Amino acid sequence: MNEATRLPADVIAAIQAGRKIEAIKLLRQRQGCDLVQAKAAVDAYMEAHRSPGAARRRGGSGFGSLLFALAVAAVAYFLYAAFVAGR
Repeated sequence: MNEATRLPADVIAAIQAGRKIEAIKLLRQRQGCDLVQAKAAVDAYMEAHRSPGAARRRGGSGFGSLLFALAVAAVAYFLYAAFVAGR
């Protein structure tokens, strides 16, 4: 059994609520480990229980954002050109 599966329930609850620092503090209190060990255990748990699409939702390469910005710019240009031509 590895460190990630031996976490106390309150530590797991903090991780699942998105409170990583609190989870590390709780783990240090419960198991008496140092900061580096507690962070490694919390990180290992988070990595083992991450959903497959989590990396995409957190940002990724930003290619989609770039395409969106280009599309907005193109629409703005055509609207401006239509406005100027209509004068």
